This record gives sequence, C-alpha cells and structure tokens, in this order.
Amino acid sequence: MKLSSMRRTTLVVAGLAVAAVAMAGCTSAGSSSDGKATINLWQRDGGVDLHTQVKAFEKSNPNISVKISTITGDQYLTKLANSVRAGSVPDVISFDIVNTPLLATQGVLAEITDKAKALPNFATLASGGVDIGTLAGKHYALPVALTGSQMFWNKALFTKAGLDPNTPPASLQEIKQDAQKIQALGGNVTGFSTIGGVGQAWTGFPSAWAGGGEVLTPAGKNQKATFTDPAVVGMVSWYQDMWKSGLMQKTDQPNQDPGNVGVENALKGDVGIIFIGANVLTPKKDQFGSAVGIPGLDGKSGSFLGGDEIAVTAGAKHPDQAWSLTKWLVSTKDAAKIDLSQGWIGPDLSLAKQLASDGWEKNIVATLGIGKQPKSIAYNAVINDPNGPWAQQSQKVIFQGADPKTALKLANTQANALISNAYSQVGK
Repeated sequence: MKLSSMRRTTLVVAGLAVAAVAMAGCTSAGSSSDGKATINLWQRDGGVDLHTQVKAFEKSNPNISVKISTITGDQYLTKLANSVRAGSVPDVISFDIVNTPLLATQGVLAEITDKAKALPNFATLASGGVDIGTLAGKHYALPVALTGSQMFWNKALFTKAGLDPNTPPASLQEIKQDAQKIQALGGNVTGFSTIGGVGQAWTGFPSAWAGGGEVLTPAGKNQKATFTDPAVVGMVSWYQDMWKSGLMQKTDQPNQDPGNVGVENALKGDVGIIFIGANVLTPKKDQFGSAVGIPGLDGKSGSFLGGDEIAVTAGAKHPDQAWSLTKWLVSTKDAAKIDLSQGWIGPDLSLAKQLASDGWEKNIVATLGIGKQPKSIAYNAVINDPNGPWAQQSQKVIFQGADPKTALKLANTQANALISNAYSQVGK
C-alpha cells in the first residue's frame, strides 16, 4: 500500500477531530423574525439525489427553503472538516452510509436520540441503517435512501443462449456456466460484469457473507481485518477465474476496472449477468431479471446494504428546520415514492413493501432484508481508498493473477495497521 493512503487516513481522522472541537464553539441560530429559514444540505455525488424530494418538502413546508450542494464523493469528508473549521458547516448532510461510524465518533453529528425514537415509524426503519448511526446507545444518523447489491440478468440474452430467463443461476459456479453459454453468442456480448476497483467490495463481499465469511470483526479499538477468511479468499479466487477465463467485461485497456463499461454495455443489452445496484438499471428494468442479493459459492445469497444516511450537524445554524427536513425525508410516503421512482428504497421498509408494485421493486426491498455492511471508522482507508489494502491487493489477485492467499494476507496486515491507527486517534 502506498504511504499516501496512510497519510490521507491520518489527515481525515485528525481533521474531523479538529472539526469536532470547532463544533463545540458553534452556536445554533433560530429562524428569522417571520419564521422563515434557509437551510443548507450537502449530498454526495453518486448517492441519492434529493432535489426532487426537497422540492416536495418545500411545497409542504413553505417557511423552509433548502439549498442543496452536491459534493464529489472522494472529497466529501475533507470538505466537511474544512467547512467546520471555517464556521460554515451545512445544517444537514446526506452521506455514504459506510462513513457514519467515523462522523458519529468524531462529534460532527448532532445527537437525535429522543427525536428519532419519537418518530411514528422508527420501529420500521431499516435496522442496518439505524444501527450504523448508533454510538453507545445514542442515535446520530438515520437511513434516508437505501439500495442493496443484487444480481441481474438480461432476459433476451438468456433466451438466445438457450437458458430459462425465469431460472437464474443460484451459485457462483452456475453463474460461470451461464456466462459461458451467453458469451458463446459472440459479437459484442459479454457473459458477466461487475464493479471493479474499490466498488468490488460492494458486489464481492456479499458472496463471502453468503458463505459465512466476514471481512472485519466488530467495530472498536480491538477491531481486526479478516481478509484471510476462507470465504473471502474463495470469493476473490472466483473473480480471478472469471477474468482469466475471459468471461468478465473487458475495457479498451488491459487489466482496467470493468465497472463503468460493464454498466454501459448492460444498458445496451450486451451483458448477460451483472452484479450492481438496482438504481443503475431501473430505467431499463423491463429487460432484466432481478435476484434477491448476490449468490455465493454454495447457493446462499448476501447483499451489501448501501445508500445514504442523513444527519443534522452538531453546528447547524437552523437545527429545528434541519430536523423537520430529516423527519420528512425518512418518514413520509411522498419521500418514499420519489425514492422508489429513482430506483432507491426509502428507509421505512414496511412502507417500502406497501409501495412495491412489481417483482423488481419487491426484490429490491427483500434484498435490504439480507443486507449488511462492514462497520468501522477506518472503512475509507481500508476498503474505499483506491490505494488502500483491499482495493490494491484484491485487484492484483483478480486482474493481475496474484496468489489470493498471499495477497490477502498482506492486505490483512496493512488493514490492521490502518484500523489501529484510526482508533488510536479517536481514543475509542
């Protein structure tokens, strides 16, 4: 792993620690004399786009205006820390669910325990999204829009290849077999595609979880990486085999991330089986079959619970109005309907089940029921950083033919150093 990864991790965690101190000096301001207020909302590029939801909120809450800023995903944490230092923290933030433990630990998020528990639908909010926003029994963030990684298949290509479009493969072995038949169609057709790079965790970890494996032990100062778990090694080995067999989407350059090209070609109808989130394929969902989660080696399935959390910042200038927006986004039917139209699932799973009108939508909701995610304040450094241990070593295995056990053992050692470093800074 490059030294720059360790340095970035140190800077981000330290920066957020400074931000927490700065928060302590912030004072909250109320609304104007006429009861009107403008609040600032930050969302991440690549997450749920809340523009349509906010317009609906403003219509039903005419005294509150919302200014939305969309921040590039890999710049989000740094810009957030910088905004606190500058005294210009947004009122509400919508962010990648995996970053919740770090933000909660560093005091960037306002505690909302009493308000959250008073929500009429608190008990039916997605438990994984609630749990990751909980620290020492107190709530700091709630899920706002969710998605889970799933397997999808092109029904027309299945039919052309002599496969039953209503009977998808149930294991990784069967996926390879079906991909071979589909790729034999020739032309521009590719048997299989998935996300590469750091996104490979999104579509790869579920297969390991399906086999009973884990990638991290529980969050805390004693947390360890478990990349050498046999189920994790087996999953990465399968991807290596798919790449070597020529069944995985290629790009114009050798050994490059097939993710973006794979999605583009899937939407063109040229990919047989793809692991991705439903929101990407929703515009052409009639062309695809969908599964609940992603299969593992033995026929069971798993899913990475992804999407965005939402929180009021500890330094919000308009905390009451910020909570009003948060409450509306996580509890109203109007918000849930808009989420669904965009391929996302609102956090109230009971309501989501009611709104699901076809098999596609029902499978998305069911996928969230088996979804999980690694919980760590060092998640970005260990897994999301393209120069970090998971991305670097898993790609060497998959795309460059490195020995899986050797590479993942090295990734494990590097990850443990980053985790220890992160927790030593926060003292928790």
